Amino acid sequence: MLHKIIRSSETMRNILMKRIKVFALPILCFALPAVTAPTGTQPAAGGVSVGSDNIGGLVRSSQGPEAGVWVIAETADLPTKFRKIVVTNDRGQFLLPDLPSARYKIWVRGYGLVDSDPVEATPGKTLALKAALAPTPRAGAQYFPASYWISLLDVPPQSAFPLTIPGPHTPAVVATQTEWLYALKGCYGCHQMGSKSTREIPASWGTFGTSSQAWERFISSGQVGQRMMDSLNRFGHDQALAMFADWGDRIAKGELPPVPPRPEGAERCVVVTVWDWSVRASFLHALTSTDQRNPSVNADGPIYGADWSAGALAVLDPVKNTKAMIEVPLPNEDDRKKFAPWSPQSQLAPSVYFGDELVWKDPVNPGAIAMDARGRVWFNVQNRLDNPAYCKSGSRNPYAKYSPRESGGVGVDIYDPKTRKFEFIDQCVKTERLVFADDKDQTLYFAIEGNPGGIGWVNTRVWDEVHDSEKSQGWCSAIVDYDGDGIAYNAVDDSIWYAALNPRPGRLIRMTRGSNPPSTCMAEAYEPSAYQSPGMGGSHARGIDIDTNGVVWTPLAPEGNLASFDRRKCKALTKEAATTGPQCPEGWSFYAIPGAAFKAQPHVKSDYNNYVWVDRYNSLGLGNNIPVVDGANSDSLLAFQPKTRKWVRMQVPYPMGFFSRFFDGRIDNANAGWKGRGLWAANETRGSQLTEGGASMPSQLVHFQIRPNPLAK
Repeated sequence: MLHKIIRSSETMRNILMKRIKVFALPILCFALPAVTAPTGTQPAAGGVSVGSDNIGGLVRSSQGPEAGVWVIAETADLPTKFRKIVVTNDRGQFLLPDLPSARYKIWVRGYGLVDSDPVEATPGKTLALKAALAPTPRAGAQYFPASYWISLLDVPPQSAFPLTIPGPHTPAVVATQTEWLYALKGCYGCHQMGSKSTREIPASWGTFGTSSQAWERFISSGQVGQRMMDSLNRFGHDQALAMFADWGDRIAKGELPPVPPRPEGAERCVVVTVWDWSVRASFLHALTSTDQRNPSVNADGPIYGADWSAGALAVLDPVKNTKAMIEVPLPNEDDRKKFAPWSPQSQLAPSVYFGDELVWKDPVNPGAIAMDARGRVWFNVQNRLDNPAYCKSGSRNPYAKYSPRESGGVGVDIYDPKTRKFEFIDQCVKTERLVFADDKDQTLYFAIEGNPGGIGWVNTRVWDEVHDSEKSQGWCSAIVDYDGDGIAYNAVDDSIWYAALNPRPGRLIRMTRGSNPPSTCMAEAYEPSAYQSPGMGGSHARGIDIDTNGVVWTPLAPEGNLASFDRRKCKALTKEAATTGPQCPEGWSFYAIPGAAFKAQPHVKSDYNNYVWVDRYNSLGLGNNIPVVDGANSDSLLAFQPKTRKWVRMQVPYPMGFFSRFFDGRIDNANAGWKGRGLWAANETRGSQLTEGGASMPSQLVHFQIRPNPLAK
């Protein structure tokens, strides 16, 4: 049933406030000591005291104080665009802390509202901000995350499976709803679905004969249009277009998603700092701020991001508020022109944003990235044309004898910020994610992409001693084809784990090298979907991380649940079951991730949780061993507190379209309370033009902090 358009502000307010949860704020959000307020503070509007680097005050609408709404400060006076965002407390009070000297535009955004008119202010000022109630539900819904809009998509029920998908030659059969959902959320892997840029066909295109024709033109636009159509065809070309046309038509006629809850509890203590970095049409792939084994490394230093399409490292100095791009060199620069670009160099139809311009050349693709104990940056990259001879059949290399690699390998590059120089390591295997082990060799492990899967590694101690790629690396294949995605190191037993997407429906793989790799390498498989209760559990693990107790954490993408696996609970480990997955049900636990669910299938969340990072050392301030997952389709990161089983959502309300896939936490000063801690993430969508702001938008780097209370300076 379509929502009626409500034109009365009073009626609108009453309806929305019944749907928006508003709770009184506890006195403290968490237990870190507060920082002493600076001298020279003055009382502000609503009783808020501000210092010389604060802006504070009160937010009221025509109905009174507005609790749980965002106050946004933005300036272009600094070397790169800068934003600070906080949440009002239960009395509508706010305080924007740690503002660099600049002129700011300040406005209010929140559920049940439309953006208020910006006011100008400088640090040290107090403000009485007037919030603007949404005149209609439709106007207020424009600020809802993409996950809420895509939740209106008509997902086939479980009873519809197995589902036959017509094809150009032979029909395909999708066995389960889970497989269908995984294919759908595979589209989420590059960008949000349900954002304004993906749900509204440009009016400037005029009219089409049918809505399906309009969507075919929309989806086929730009350089990756053909790939988008290939993904769509997995659902059946006509059937998929009809599904999206129905979704779009219902929205155009006025159907709206449910209203999200406003921030509550500790969520009102979240401070979000946002910088522009990288370039236009950025495809920021991953970032690093510190050594994840010791989050005090690189304190207050630059953050480094691997921009896949720009072929460069994006760099931001959060102290100086400056950004830079460092082009990734090649060992042989003559090879650059010989590399095939990753993005197509033609398009089916002009881009919505760039017309006929081909914005991505991308022959060099820096990907997964990590920092070592010396502050050096290591990252995967395409840095040569062919595998070295020692990787191939006939080589005397012991790893090549066991599992030769004729082609397809890439490299790992090292950037040293102190010398500003690069080093290049040739790899025999094509790798995906990477992680440092805390062993005597400071081993850098990789998940192997493709068939067969397994793990590869670089002994960084040996590399630093001899600078020989062959002597520094090794690899082990899994027992069967377990194509690697996320990867994590377990310091408790020196094992390496990765998430395997194939064979379906996905497994966690545990590997050990043994005393004489590759002949002593061993693999075990654990399947989350083999054991689950109705409405819980899940499948298709993606990201993976391990806490200091050796417990493995992973999000299950199709269903929207977080899973943990504790191998110590296994009553028995059998050789046969170890390779197939259905063993140790007692090791699994499942936790529902909060957020919107599909309207037609309420047991399935419409968000996308691709990655997990475990805050082992209290970088954020919520405690040790806190798993954090990305809400890639809801502009957010979500922290799970295992002891209380409560979640804290940390949201980026502006610019909308925040799509993070990799992040980490850093401790800049352990003695500075909340100010010395924080989590770093970035907008890593496939094309930053999809973000609020459009064609000119670069990626954004985001710093999340949690203070003791919403008015802490």
